Amino acid sequence: MTNTRDGRYRLADALTRVVARDGITGVSVRSVATEASVSGGTVQHHFPTRAEMILYAMEWTSTQVEHRLVSAPRWGDVREWTRGILLDLLPLSADRRQEHAVWLAFVAHADTHPLLAQLKRQTSTKLLELYSDIVRARRGAPARTKPTNDDYDIDVDAVLLQSFVDGLSLHLADLELDKAAKVGPALLDRYLALAVDNVG
Repeated sequence: MTNTRDGRYRLADALTRVVARDGITGVSVRSVATEASVSGGTVQHHFPTRAEMILYAMEWTSTQVEHRLVSAPRWGDVREWTRGILLDLLPLSADRRQEHAVWLAFVAHADTHPLLAQLKRQTSTKLLELYSDIVRARRGAPARTKPTNDDYDIDVDAVLLQSFVDGLSLHLADLELDKAAKVGPALLDRYLALAVDNVG
């Protein structure tokens, strides 16, 4: 018998597929139940309200991405493993493109509910910390202790890197996958060379 946690995971996974295909407006007890091949009663058992279901799916998606990024290798050539993490954030495959579309839909919907808006802010903060770690690693900066002028520069450049990756993701999502797979890494490498690595 499927336990409660697995049941909620299954429904969250089904909901993300519905969102990727039909957007947030396509989310209903019936659509999620059909996607997950369960009854409407099963969906309502786990999620009494639509808002609770969307919040859980947004948390679930955020957690999946976070776990993947945390488990990414962080050894060997610094520029290679930091590049690998950044490439993993771009919609360069069918799975990443679906993930990107789902997250955009969640983010656009977040302002309709305070808990969704809070999760959006928390996720953005965690990502900014990741970008800051990447800039720090690529520049060989020591671990943060007390604030310095270098820390300020790193924090500003982390915001710029985050903005670049967000914008690049939107651009790549409009391209055919094979073209995105060629263009994305090249544009990322150029930005890193100009704005992250090549600093005086």
